[in-house]
Amino acid sequence: MNDESELLRRYADERAEAAIAEIVRRHIGLVYHAALRQTGDASLAEDVTQTVFTDLARKAGALARRASITGWLYTSTRFAAAKARRGEQRRRAREQEVYAMQTTAMDGVGDLAAKADWEQLRPVIDEALLALDERDREAVLLRFFEGRPLAEVGAKLAVSEDTARVRVARALDKLERLLARRGITSTAAALGLALGGQAGAAVPAGLAAVVTSGAMAGVLMISGATLFELMITSKITLGAVTAAACIAAGVAVFEANALSESKFALADAQRDAAGFRAKMRDLEVRLDAQSKRAAAAEDDNAKLLAAVRSVQAAQAVAATVPITHDVVTARYKRAQELAKAGQAEEALKEYLWCFDEGMSRVAAYGGVRFSFLLGQITKLGEQYPAALSALRERRDAAERRMAASATDHEATSTFGSINRVLNEKNRTLTAFDQLQSDDPRRKRLGSEVFDELTKRKSYRDAVEARPYAMMSSSFERSARDMPGIAGMPNADKIREANRLSVVSSALKNIEVLAGAGELDDARKLAGQVLAFDGSEATRALLQKHLERAGKPDLLKDGGK
Repeated sequence: MNDESELLRRYADERAEAAIAEIVRRHIGLVYHAALRQTGDASLAEDVTQTVFTDLARKAGALARRASITGWLYTSTRFAAAKARRGEQRRRAREQEVYAMQTTAMDGVGDLAAKADWEQLRPVIDEALLALDERDREAVLLRFFEGRPLAEVGAKLAVSEDTARVRVARALDKLERLLARRGITSTAAALGLALGGQAGAAVPAGLAAVVTSGAMAGVLMISGATLFELMITSKITLGAVTAAACIAAGVAVFEANALSESKFALADAQRDAAGFRAKMRDLEVRLDAQSKRAAAAEDDNAKLLAAVRSVQAAQAVAATVPITHDVVTARYKRAQELAKAGQAEEALKEYLWCFDEGMSRVAAYGGVRFSFLLGQITKLGEQYPAALSALRERRDAAERRMAASATDHEATSTFGSINRVLNEKNRTLTAFDQLQSDDPRRKRLGSEVFDELTKRKSYRDAVEARPYAMMSSSFERSARDMPGIAGMPNADKIREANRLSVVSSALKNIEVLAGAGELDDARKLAGQVLAFDGSEATRALLQKHLERAGKPDLLKDGGK
C-alpha cells in the first residue's frame, strides 16, 4: 500500500483530520486550476473544489485501493465543473476576467512565450487531456500539473523512472497531435514548458484548509450521503463564516422535516392502533433517534463554525518554487564546487539535476547542457565511475525514446552527445546508418559523427549534416575570435596551434564540399581560408584534401 492509500485508509477508518488535510494539500492545485479553467469563475472553481474533495472524503475507503488518485480527481473535477456550469451560467465571469486571473496565476512560471502558449492552450487543454487514454492522462497530470519528479511519477504508475520518462514523452507527443487537430501547433518541448507552469500556479490563500474542513464536515455531520446531497444542492460560499450558518440552517430544516414526518406517521399509526402496534413502536424508536440527532446538530455546527474560523486565520499554502535561470546557475556552480572539493557523489547529484531537470527547462542553457555539462560529468567519471554509469543510463533511455519517435529531437541530441563525450561514436554511426535518408534524426546524428563520415568518404551525408552556410560562418567566427596571447609564455606556439586548428577544420570541410559535388561552395570556402592563411604549407595541405575528394584540379582555371 502506498503513502496516499494509507492516508485514505486512516481517514476512512479513524476520521483522521491530518490525513485528509495532507491529501488536500497535495492535490488542491490540480483540482482548483482544472475547475478554474473549466468554469472561468474563481468562486465557482472553489465550490467545485469543495465538492470534489467532499466526494473524495466520502469514498476514501474505496479509493484507498487505487495506486494513484490523480486521474480520479481530474475526472471528478470535470464532472463537477460541468454540473456547476449548467447551474451557474448567469454568474460566470467573462473571458476578460478569466484572462486576468490566469495571467496572475502564471506570474513567475516562465517567459512571455510560455504565457502566450498557455493562453492559447487554456480553452482546449482539458478536452485534449480527456481524449488521451487513462494511463497517458495520468502521466501528464502527475508530471506537469502536479509537478512531480519523474522518479515519483514512476512510483505512482508502478514503473521505473526511465519508463515513466518514456511514457510522459509519448503522452506529450499524443497531446501535441490532439491539439494540432484543434488548430494549435506547438512542439513537445514548448508544450511541456507551457504545461509545466501549472504545477507552480498559485491557489487562493487558505483554500486548502477550508476544503479540508468542508470535506470532513461532509462525512461527519449527519451521516454520509445525507449531508453530501445537502451540500451539492445548496450553494456553499467557501472561506466565509456564513458557510457554517448555512449548513447549520440546512441541518436544522432537515431534522425538523424528518421530525414532522415521523409525527404524522405516528398519528396515523395511533388511529389504527390495533393493527399497527408493532409499526408504531418502530416509529417511536426512529422519532427518538431523530430527536437526539436534532439536539446534537447544534453542537456539531458550533464545532464546524469554529473550524471555519480557524481556517480563515491559516496561512496560505506555499507555492512550489519554479525552475528559473538563477536557480539552475546556483546549482550548476554548487556542483562544480563539490567536484573540486572531492565530494563526487553530491556533485553528481547536482550535475544530474541540471541535466535532467534544470537546464532542459531553461533555454539559455541548451548549448551548455550538451557540451560543458556533459564534459564535466565525464571528467568526474575519471575518479567516480558512477558518473559514467549515470551517463550510459541516460544514453540508453534516450536511444529507446529516439527509436519510438522520429520527432523526439531532445532524445536524438542526448543520444549523440553522450556517445561523443564517452568516445563511443561508433554507436551513433550504427544508428545513423540504420535510418532512411529522409529521416530527420539522420541530420542530428550526422553532426555528431561528421569526422567519421568524412574519413569513410560519405561526403553527401556529411554535407547534409553540416551545410556550407554553417561551415562558412563557423570558420569566420573561429578566425575572428582567436584569443589574444601577446605576452603569454610560449605565445608563438599557442598562436601556431590555434592557427593550425582553425585551418585544419576548414580544410576538412572543403574536402567534404568538393567530394559531395558542391564545387562552387568548396571554392568559396577555399578562398576564405587562403585569405586567412596563404602559406605554402596550407596550400599543400589543401591540395591533399582535394586529391582525397577526387577533385585535384578544383582550384585551377576551369577545374571541375
